[in-house]
Formats: sequence, structure tokens, C-alpha cells
Amino acid sequence: MKMSYNKLVRDKIPQLIEESGRKQTSRILNEDEYFHALIDKVVEEIEEFRSSGNKEEIADVYEALDCLIKFKGYELMNIDYIRLIKREARGSFLERILLEEVEDDE
Repeated sequence: MKMSYNKLVRDKIPQLIEESGRKQTSRILNEDEYFHALIDKVVEEIEEFRSSGNKEEIADVYEALDCLIKFKGYELMNIDYIRLIKREARGSFLERILLEEVEDDE
């Protein structure tokens, strides 16, 4: 029985499938495809974490984000610096604040 996935997978997955005696078809994505596939992977992993709450899933989110950071050529320390600057200026999300409405005086 054939199953279609058409999604980004970890680097060793094709090899592991072959070693298990199954056949697989895969290809290397071009840069544009890879960028969009990484975004899709981050969203997929976040949804899996939302459903399970499992720390293994948050590790997958982190791995996908790490690959996205590397693909874009960003320095992790610089991303963390920006995060800290934004935290200092605007706060974090730790206080669980849900903004419901803002009314202008117009």
C-alpha cells in the first residue's frame, strides 16, 4: 500500500525507511520549496504540540526553527538578542494577558 506524504522530513528518514525493507521516493527541495516546507513544518510541529503537549513535539518545533534560522543565515545569538530587546521593551508572554479590545477616541 502506497502512502503519500509530500512533506519535509528529517534527514535520515529515507534511509531508515529503506533499512526497514520498504521503498520510498524522495527528492531534494530547491531553496524556495525548502523555505516554504520549513514554515509548514514549524506549523505542523506546533499543531502536534498543541494536541499532545509532549516535550518531544516542542523539541521538533525547536529543531524546525533552528533549521529555518540557519537557512536564512541568521545568527542564533543575534536572534536571541532581538528577543531580549523586545522582551525588555514590550514584555514577554508569561503573564497570560489576552488583549480583548482597544477603543480609539475618534
